[in-house]
Amino acid sequence: MDQLDGVPRHEKDARACRAVTQAASPQDVLPRSLYSMLAALTLIWGFNWTVLKVVITEVPPWFFRSLCFLAAFAGLLAIARARGLAIKVPKGQWGRIALIAFFTVSLQNLFMMLALPHLPSGRIVILHYTMPVWSVLLSRAILGEALTPRRLAGIAFGIAGILVLVFKDAGQMDGAFAGVLLMLGSAFVWAMGTVLQKRLPVDLPIASFTAWMALLGGLPIYLLVLVFDRDKMLALHSVCLWPALGVLSNLFLLFILGWWAWPKIGDRAPAGVAGISALLVPGVGVTRGRRLHGE
Repeated sequence: MDQLDGVPRHEKDARACRAVTQAASPQDVLPRSLYSMLAALTLIWGFNWTVLKVVITEVPPWFFRSLCFLAAFAGLLAIARARGLAIKVPKGQWGRIALIAFFTVSLQNLFMMLALPHLPSGRIVILHYTMPVWSVLLSRAILGEALTPRRLAGIAFGIAGILVLVFKDAGQMDGAFAGVLLMLGSAFVWAMGTVLQKRLPVDLPIASFTAWMALLGGLPIYLLVLVFDRDKMLALHSVCLWPALGVLSNLFLLFILGWWAWPKIGDRAPAGVAGISALLVPGVGVTRGRRLHGE
């Protein structure tokens, strides 16, 4: 795993990867070297949806998310420096990072944080992980990745399971249609960002690339802090233990470790395969939500 950290993602490598993906069906799988990383991400992401619900009860949401973005920027840039990796963005590639960050960071988190108060954590994670549907379709439209039987089968089984979970308790969603639309929008823009990462490669190691993406993508959220959360921040001294621990777990596990790992998976696997691999998360999130919140 470590030997992948310093490998820049050159244009010619991206074109070669796309050519191989289209030409050879054995590439339509997640590389075995990423299995342990995916398992760790599945647990971190699955558990975190219930943590988010606890955190936003006492911590201003936009301030909380801004802390997460700044932690990701500082932590990942520190990792890159410590490993001697390149951190300077190549000339002409700032626009690529900004575009990917707009979808992956800005819009995804904006829609998600707006939806959180309106839906149970289990429903949120289910809706968010409709992302693979959009990922496969967008990778076909933008990257020309093949809709192979393996991918179609994975999508069919995964989405069937998600639909069962959604409609089983649909009556308990209290008509929170806006929250449902926001989470579907969050899933779509996440998929778009993942596909654009393949379509517009940036010549930087993963840690450096993700650090700059966190900083740029967080800019709209920093503005929301000034508009909506400035007065609420005065009450931060009264935050209880569990919400505070939830903030810390997000800073270090989700936004430093997780944000280093997911772009690596997206970079090393076909976009459609990377999306399908995320379908493991809803099961963890739903189970956790039922045990902790009685959902």
